[in-house]
Amino acid sequence: MRELLPACLAVALPSQVQAQETEQAREVPSRFVLEAGFVGGNSIACPGHYVGLSGRVGGPVSLYGMVENYRCADIAGSANRIGASVLLGRSGWVVRPALRAGIEYDGGDVSPTAGASLTFGRRYGARVILHVGDGSDDTNIVLFQMGGYISF
Repeated sequence: MRELLPACLAVALPSQVQAQETEQAREVPSRFVLEAGFVGGNSIACPGHYVGLSGRVGGPVSLYGMVENYRCADIAGSANRIGASVLLGRSGWVVRPALRAGIEYDGGDVSPTAGASLTFGRRYGARVILHVGDGSDDTNIVLFQMGGYISF
């Protein structure tokens, strides 16, 4: 009986460790992230919504693209944003900070933007993003985005 117990443990433990590693691998974010949420800021546009897609290209660097839509009583339109983000922590962390830089196209105006984001969760969760940029007529644009995402 005493010899049987160590033999059973030797067989059971590697499979248990392997199952834990597989579960942890499922929790780490994948290469692509689809997100959607609300956007608002200091511009003349009213609050709107956005949809974005990002993909990791290597290491901590990802490329992203998003479309923002605004529909109000006195104004309607959209803005497109493309850029790159650099993860400042590990991809396995539950809260992941990142820096962002890109360009925004808004009805004929192209302007550079910079920002930061915090991502909460692993395979799915929430993200908050702050974008700062220069708009037309030497105005500063500050946008705050808040939404959810799923990684695949």
